[in-house]
Amino acid sequence: MPLEPPDQRHWQAAVGYVELGMFQDANDQLEQIDPFNRAAPEVLAVRLAIYRGLKKWEAMQQIAKRLKEFEPDNMQWTISLAYATRRAYSIDVAMAILLDAQPKFPKEAAIPYNLACYYCQLGEIESAKRYLRQALEIDLNWRKAALEDEDLKPLWDSV
Repeated sequence: MPLEPPDQRHWQAAVGYVELGMFQDANDQLEQIDPFNRAAPEVLAVRLAIYRGLKKWEAMQQIAKRLKEFEPDNMQWTISLAYATRRAYSIDVAMAILLDAQPKFPKEAAIPYNLACYYCQLGEIESAKRYLRQALEIDLNWRKAALEDEDLKPLWDSV
């Protein structure tokens, strides 16, 4: 069920603040939403962006888990969960999340791309190359990101 006024206005304001990088103001707007509606997926998605911006990795991880439960077919929640897990705990745990999700999303380049980043950070360059190749076979548009991503710096000469 979509949000109704005044919750809709607070949600829209929060989205705007996130776009401006004003994460605390965005959070303040979400706190004005009726507590019953704060668990709505669209509210949680904004909260996820807020926690990412504030680098609150454990909180981001919890929200990503909830969103993944609500919308298991939305690959973005899996990517967000892995991203937050990497920062809150470890690359190994984040990799396990992505490796588990890869068969479910075989046509999504973001998963092998992120796996390439993780393997590269672990010094497993051949695995990183393999996953980056896989991502680029799915979507060549990831090439530009790969050439700018610090996680992939050890591979830049080979991309």
